Amino acid sequence: MRRPPTRRRWLAMPGWSRNAAGLIGLAVAVAALAGLRDPLASMADFTAALMALNQLAPPLLLLAIPRRVGWALFDPVLATAGFVALSVGVSLPGLLDPALANALYAAPLGLLELLTGIMFWGQFFARTRQVRAGWPAAALLWAGSLPMTAVAIVWMLADNVLYTPYLDVICRWNIPPLMDQRWAGFVMFVAGIPLQLAATYLMIGPRPALIS
Repeated sequence: MRRPPTRRRWLAMPGWSRNAAGLIGLAVAVAALAGLRDPLASMADFTAALMALNQLAPPLLLLAIPRRVGWALFDPVLATAGFVALSVGVSLPGLLDPALANALYAAPLGLLELLTGIMFWGQFFARTRQVRAGWPAAALLWAGSLPMTAVAIVWMLADNVLYTPYLDVICRWNIPPLMDQRWAGFVMFVAGIPLQLAATYLMIGPRPALIS
């Protein structure tokens, strides 16, 4: 007697869709890296490019992995520590100001965003997760997403411009630097929502319902 398809089977992606996801993720990463060429044009635009590298491209690229891997890159402690460190570090004027003032620093920052995003999003997908139980994996995702959310809220609520390079330039959108900073915070806040939804899914969803 033929067994009914399980939910795990239902969530399995065909090869063509994995390839498509990988190509889209690669296109997003390339476009976002190109968007880092002029970091002083707009803080909101710069943040959007970084978030595309950190939150949009990684899950698409991870979907393209054809089989389960056990790479050290996806060690949960290493991934969480790297993601949190970059989320906090990118908000520090002493670290971000050089990247804003010199586009040569912006590209390495973008690559770090992409790498840590892949490492951290890897805690969600069945083919890269090393923590198999749903609750611990969800806790990691929640813990890692909170610093980024906190930075976004600080940017949105700050009464002054936090990064001095933006004080002496005209924003691409002809808005004051403080408003541009608040829009950047909003972009970061929205970009973090899918990660929190993924954590919630792991926490309350049935264990077999993993994307594989």
